[in-house]
Amino acid sequence: MSNNRGRVLILLFSFFFFLFYFVSCASRDVYSADSLTLDAAIDGTASYFASRIPSGAKMALVPFDAPSALLSDYVFEELWRRFEDSSGRFVMVDRRNLERIEAEIKQQYETGRVDEAHMVSITKQYGAEILVHGQINAIGNEYRITVYATDMEKASSSQRVFNVKLDNRLASLLNMSADDEVERAVKAMARAVNQKTIIAIGRISYVDTQTVTNFSAWLKNSIISSAQKQRDKFQVAAESESVDFAIASRGLTAEVTNTGIQAVIIGNYSPLDSDTVVLLQLVSSGNNRMLLASERFIITAAELERRKLSLLPVKGSNVISKTEFEAKQKLIASYSGNNNKWAFTVTPDVLDGIYHEGGYMSMRIFSEKDCYFRVIHIDVNGNAQIIYPVSANDNNFIRAGQTRRIPDNTRYRMGPPFGEEIILAAAYERPFTLNTQSGAAPLSEDALSRSMTAESDGSRPIGPSATARFSYSIFPMSSE
Repeated sequence: MSNNRGRVLILLFSFFFFLFYFVSCASRDVYSADSLTLDAAIDGTASYFASRIPSGAKMALVPFDAPSALLSDYVFEELWRRFEDSSGRFVMVDRRNLERIEAEIKQQYETGRVDEAHMVSITKQYGAEILVHGQINAIGNEYRITVYATDMEKASSSQRVFNVKLDNRLASLLNMSADDEVERAVKAMARAVNQKTIIAIGRISYVDTQTVTNFSAWLKNSIISSAQKQRDKFQVAAESESVDFAIASRGLTAEVTNTGIQAVIIGNYSPLDSDTVVLLQLVSSGNNRMLLASERFIITAAELERRKLSLLPVKGSNVISKTEFEAKQKLIASYSGNNNKWAFTVTPDVLDGIYHEGGYMSMRIFSEKDCYFRVIHIDVNGNAQIIYPVSANDNNFIRAGQTRRIPDNTRYRMGPPFGEEIILAAAYERPFTLNTQSGAAPLSEDALSRSMTAESDGSRPIGPSATARFSYSIFPMSSE
């Protein structure tokens, strides 16, 4: 009996020992056997390529695509220093010439398609023989750094991959606030201009839609604050100048230069797991709309939560569901103007699509051809209503090449409920009778079809020959 008791005690001891061991292991980060510190990985990268790249090669090194802009900058600077100090083995491309190369590569990473032939073409313009670039991605409890060295003549790449464990240095480089991320991005874009440039902040929207949210509004304010710190490179246009620029650019390109605005910051953001990836672009305001710089960074879910920011628009005081948002986008998709018979646009009198309570809105309609037009408003709650023309006194005829302001003698006052609203415009080749339907109807495919169909002089109903749309968001009165 005593022997049995002893065996039981041994078994119990063994069980609790292995349980303790398992829990203690689970509470620690588990790394692969070959994982390195970040600095060791950078050293390994520099040593690997320094021994393989021909001596005297002209090298272009661009910042890495990474979870944190600070991490990207750190790896770039450390690699640059190591390559530059490699006993004069390499000639480094002037940093001012890297902006275009970097912008092109970031755009390719953003789309998920890295076109090596295109990267070679862009890089060759600056005389580089070797392009070094890479990515840093989270893999479980550690990170993977992948570095590419592309030979411009052979149009082929070699690569080196390291697993990096989360040490104190890496943790500190990943821990950037949202304000720090925006400031770093703006500072990087400032390096792309050679002289003081007057800039405006354009639309920064959700994914590939025109939707702006309180996150868009926060980004705009943060960009302005960061740009004002770059006094030697950026001068932020006043709000009135931005409105003038918005109006002048609506089919009146000759007047754009007179506003003084030389470049615009635009962008988009999209979900990335639980975080949000932001892409900002600095674009010249000239007719060629040249891309001057592109910056990509990540805002964590914790930062969004702390600031009470949302990626989707609100309806009243609540954020709408993704299902409701996507359903509305699907309904208006056919009114994007993709199948227009001629150029026809409708645009708001602001660049960013953001209005506050108590403000006013008007829109500009431009047509390349003589036509008759109709304007439909979709409110926050998803109700559609014809807002122009609504009486026989409304002149809904527009001449070719003309830009009309709607409404004619007043403006629409912005107020609650807060959220996203949509404007749809349709152009017709023949005059039509006014729709006697009054009031708003719930948004549906049938309701939009009826609203867009016009009765023309007693003949059969006609559909539009061209369509256009824009969305905008109304927010509570600004506290600033």
